[in-house]
Amino acid sequence: MDKISRRERKKLERREAIMRAAEELFSRHGYRETTMLEIAERAGTAKGTLYLHFKSKEELYLTICVKGVAGFGETLERARESADGLEEKIKAVYLAYIRHSLREPSVFRVLRDTFLENVRQNLSPDTVRQVSGIIRNWLENESQLVREGVESGLLRPTLDPYRFSLLAWRTATGLVELALLEDPMVVDSTQLNVLFEESIDLLLQGAKNHRSEEV
Repeated sequence: MDKISRRERKKLERREAIMRAAEELFSRHGYRETTMLEIAERAGTAKGTLYLHFKSKEELYLTICVKGVAGFGETLERARESADGLEEKIKAVYLAYIRHSLREPSVFRVLRDTFLENVRQNLSPDTVRQVSGIIRNWLENESQLVREGVESGLLRPTLDPYRFSLLAWRTATGLVELALLEDPMVVDSTQLNVLFEESIDLLLQGAKNHRSEEV
């Protein structure tokens, strides 16, 4: 692989700095309240430089979302490969999503906010469709494990793999939001890991094909 020039390396580093600054500000203040000037100041560059990398705030937001989903996908794939057996793989992927979200809270919040109506109102329909489509594709990919569970008889034959993945994703997302609170109050923070484990156990228990266990 050819070495990149010093100029190109600096350009890539500046782009990454802009994206990190945008992630932090979008996460803290939301899409609407964050300005390109604030992002530039946080990144330590001129506002005009931002537009050399991203033509608009919306393009920058979309780029962060695409990168964020890719990061989640890589983490979940590693979790899938490291576990043995379908049930353990499904649990591993679910818990990996939660742990990755807690390690990358800014990225998690940016992706989460795409599904808040007050954020969508400030995005173009095309951006909403693109981000939603990327996440739908991601969920359909993760549904493959559930589909294998149905085909093997582990899970109920009437179970819809995509709907299960959607339910698991939104359950995990709600628990991450709770865990990211400074003081969740409704639950002892030391019990959150137990809650994470119990939530996927309950989801799987409801999805299992209990008739096959009786045979």
